[in-house]
Amino acid sequence: MEPNDKDLKQQLSRGPLIKHGFDARLVARIEEAIERPVGRRHPFLRFGWHGAGLAAMAVLLLFVGLWHWSFGSGGPAGSMDLQRAGQTAGTEAPLFADADAELHSALLLGLRADPKSEDGNVVSSYRTLFIAPTDGQFELAAQGEGIVMPYGQNFWKIEAVSTDAGSQALAQKLIAYPVTGKDAAKTDLGALRESSAAPLAERLLFVGNKYVSVEQNPSDAPNRVYRWVKDMDQLAAGAQRTAFEPESEPHVSLEEAMKTAEATETPVAEKDAAAPVAHTEQWSIIRRTGSWVAAAADTAGQPYAPLANKTLTELSTPLPESINKFDTLYPTWSQILQIEPGAKDAFSSPNEDMLVIVLDGELVVYPYHLLGGEQDPLRIPLQSNESLIMAQWAKEDKYLDSWKKQLATVLVDDSTVRSVK
Repeated sequence: MEPNDKDLKQQLSRGPLIKHGFDARLVARIEEAIERPVGRRHPFLRFGWHGAGLAAMAVLLLFVGLWHWSFGSGGPAGSMDLQRAGQTAGTEAPLFADADAELHSALLLGLRADPKSEDGNVVSSYRTLFIAPTDGQFELAAQGEGIVMPYGQNFWKIEAVSTDAGSQALAQKLIAYPVTGKDAAKTDLGALRESSAAPLAERLLFVGNKYVSVEQNPSDAPNRVYRWVKDMDQLAAGAQRTAFEPESEPHVSLEEAMKTAEATETPVAEKDAAAPVAHTEQWSIIRRTGSWVAAAADTAGQPYAPLANKTLTELSTPLPESINKFDTLYPTWSQILQIEPGAKDAFSSPNEDMLVIVLDGELVVYPYHLLGGEQDPLRIPLQSNESLIMAQWAKEDKYLDSWKKQLATVLVDDSTVRSVK
């Protein structure tokens, strides 16, 4: 008889696992795979796991491990204290226990706030935080309005420019332009901000180092919702549109972004007979606890029709690194909850030296391997209705130094702001 999820979890909790080959990290992955909800498959998605795939993976991992471990006589696996978490098999570094830990990571966080005006319009605003190490602890080195992001070899900025669209409607276009490098001086920012634009409200949902996820609403029909993923060149070009036509809106399809579409070049002899390839034109990159995921809606064969609502179905296939780099949580979610029981979300650096925990109303930044690092975390207040839409990491000292120099001229220096616990 095959074990079910309940039997599997009971086996895992009988005692600490010993011997090489089956460690606490693997146990945590199995438990999280069992408990993680599985999103529905999107009708256009021809790749990814079936709904039962995660549970099957958990069973497979368990029985592979059976060749290498045996149960000890200790207490439950969940009884470890904070500094012993992950030490069961000696492969997971303990939290806040390394006196020699060094900080080498920097982080650009992008946030969007959505306050409502008196006339009921939502006027989104954006800001960027730069968090970097100084004298052995993380500091809010700089912050400024708009979204500042690395793109290519330079930094670009995305702004929301609001204009009156008439009849009490509000148009808010997104403009994007370089702020460092040789092209920065060529930008006529005044003309870009004042140029005519289609009566459209645009809102950023996600910002990567090449792609962005955008929601659009025609100003005269706020319930008509469109969602696209664009590269930065497409976003920048969109600021020049004077009319909004969904069928001609520049964007990247889901299949194109995932690199899973059928061969783009069909042999000439087969072109007439080849069946058209259905592409998912409208889709989004949205935040789920601990990771960014792709999500789409069934548009019933009308890929450019407005979405019936803002609810999209999460897709099972992970985003590739070309879209979403450095998006792995290195502490387990149970470890994060031990640090901050009220955690809503979290981000961790690829160097495993910075942990950002999202709480109601604030961000808390920990050097989570450093001995005593839990004693004085950096706390950054969040504004009302503010959410994270970007997390860009610098993981090497050469990039850390370069970011510090370049961002000092782009973001308003606010390095003296460090809140008290």
